[in-house]
Amino acid sequence: MRTYDYHGTEVSLEKGTYRNGTVALMLNKTDSELYAVATVNLCHPLQSDSMAFLDENNLPGIGKWIEDNHLGMRMGVFAASGFCRYPLYTLF
Repeated sequence: MRTYDYHGTEVSLEKGTYRNGTVALMLNKTDSELYAVATVNLCHPLQSDSMAFLDENNLPGIGKWIEDNHLGMRMGVFAASGFCRYPLYTLF
């Protein structure tokens, strides 16, 4: 299992799915304890099994971290929920 440094915490990535079949990306600590969920489920038509909105609201900088680790790429699309805007990423 590959691990990454996320702000001083060693994490591994786990891809799961939300009930509507879209991708959910979890960051787990090395003991398999959930550290954070990097995605949000907005039930948006652009979400898929490889495209997801990242939770920049609760995980500031998660998009840059995803890009820096060559795990995904920003698509230039945003969706809103409440007062928050979330960027769409394609995940590799």
